[in-house]
Amino acid sequence: MKMLKSTESLLRTLTGPLGDCCGPEAELLKVEIHGDEVRGTALCPGKVVKFVLDAQSRRLKTEDILKVAKPKISMRSSI
Repeated sequence: MKMLKSTESLLRTLTGPLGDCCGPEAELLKVEIHGDEVRGTALCPGKVVKFVLDAQSRRLKTEDILKVAKPKISMRSSI
């Protein structure tokens, strides 16, 4: 539980697994500590994810909550 004692330590602990999962451009939106878990949301390229980090095992679980896709371009001309 030592990792939860400072903001800097918590951010360092989250940055590695979140970067591995979502890439180096991932940005934390919200972080909450619930006992031995750290929960929150992050903005990743093309999606928003929610995550749960177990403080003991440092295992990160993520789930997409919003995906942004490029619109399909229609080949029909509008006349």
